[in-house]
Amino acid sequence: MRKRKYTPLSAASCSTQYSMSHNFNSDSAIPAPISNIHNLVGTTVLFCSVGDVDLNYVASVMPNSYYDRRRFAAITIRISEPTCTALLFTSGKLVLTGAKSWCQCLLASLHIAKLLMQFCDGVVFKVMSTSIQNIVGNAVIPLRSNQYLDLQAMYDSLGSECTWQPNMFPGLVFRADNSPVVLLCFNSGKIVITGGKVEQDIAKGWENLWPIVSKFINEK
Repeated sequence: MRKRKYTPLSAASCSTQYSMSHNFNSDSAIPAPISNIHNLVGTTVLFCSVGDVDLNYVASVMPNSYYDRRRFAAITIRISEPTCTALLFTSGKLVLTGAKSWCQCLLASLHIAKLLMQFCDGVVFKVMSTSIQNIVGNAVIPLRSNQYLDLQAMYDSLGSECTWQPNMFPGLVFRADNSPVVLLCFNSGKIVITGGKVEQDIAKGWENLWPIVSKFINEK
């Protein structure tokens, strides 16, 4: 599998650069289908006034938490506002999933810090930093009943920038150069957009790659 390095969005359109290098027309007759952020993975560094976090004690007093140190070295904490699942490590590091924006990730971190202080009497927890590690979005190409996304043609044309093993998994992975995102494409027109580091990566990254993907919409 080809390794890929994250490329931030720049003033120059990556779709234009990519299309020119592959002899594609960057103009698409159909506007890019709307993309939505589905999930965000973020990390937060928590300050703990007593040093390392006592996960055994936290698990014994904190509701909606689960800890089994024989299976994993972190306690799982679930909150509902915002809806989020967090892994808390002894070091104070939080790994959060389920949020849909950096703001939600930060709010979840603040909420967890408040809960920890509520149930760990005399211990102070503070949010030191919060950052996004990966953003996952999705889009659906509005195909007619006689249309499909031709993954075989896409794989044949784009070569080393695609990974596709239909005998093992039906989705094609498209790792475009000079793009902040990776696409997971299906014949049905469903697209999973991943790899973004900032929220605009999902919408703009998909918009930039849409002219290439749209060339492979064929009829049955």
